[in-house]
Amino acid sequence: MIETFEQKLRRAFLAIQGIAIPDVPEEIMAMEKEMNGRYPNTQVVTQIICKNALLAADVLTLANSPAMRPKQPIQSIAQAVAVLGTKNLKNMVIASALKQVLGSAETIREIMDHSVDVAYCMAELAYFVHGVSPDEAYLCGLFHNCGAFLLAAKDASAYSDVFFQSHSFPITSIEKEEAIFKTNHAVVGVLMAKKWQLSAEMVQAIYDHHIEQCDRITADKVSVLVGLLKVANGIVADTSLGAYIGEEMTNYLEDGMDVLMLSKANIKEVRMALQTYAAVGTN
Repeated sequence: MIETFEQKLRRAFLAIQGIAIPDVPEEIMAMEKEMNGRYPNTQVVTQIICKNALLAADVLTLANSPAMRPKQPIQSIAQAVAVLGTKNLKNMVIASALKQVLGSAETIREIMDHSVDVAYCMAELAYFVHGVSPDEAYLCGLFHNCGAFLLAAKDASAYSDVFFQSHSFPITSIEKEEAIFKTNHAVVGVLMAKKWQLSAEMVQAIYDHHIEQCDRITADKVSVLVGLLKVANGIVADTSLGAYIGEEMTNYLEDGMDVLMLSKANIKEVRMALQTYAAVGTN
């Protein structure tokens, strides 16, 4: 009997029992309420973000990062609202908030470092495709392994090995997760993505990002997001991690390139950008 999506979610929920899914930060809920109002006030949005100094500083750093390619330096949250708009800024706030709510355990930190690199590559790749903005791509990249954080919190030693195998074997690693945890991080990630009220397309992309072929995805935007995730993961595995790139990862990367219609020159450009980004980040 074929398992339904709801049954998979129920199994994922049972698998992580005892591990709390991080709550949505109050800044995000307050922004959502203001932006969904009849007359959204950008000054109120600015005040909400500025109440959390760490969040405001991280949002400014992201807004000025090479991946976002600002036309001029953004020096304040008020300027960020004016230049980026509230929708784009909200994506950056959510991305920054995710970093703050997670613990500092070694495995979780390693997963976050990997997710940041993937997010950076996705933002860079977004300039070559249509339908997804750089801030959306960055947010999706940062959240695509959010289920991995929860499985690592459940059993760090067991999850660490399978997570690093996924850099070389993105398809079969899911089977290993299922054998160990009776679920996998893509399904667990849906639970957190829904709680954090990510877009329906982003939730679906998180669920589908280990799919073997993108042509099985019917929604255009989801297909693009998954394609970006595949290509970015392939670049990071090869460039940042020096992972073994065999047939499985090669096919995974090439499927993403095909759906996005990217050239090898595009990949080379993003790979070089990641190398520069990583070098600057370690100085």
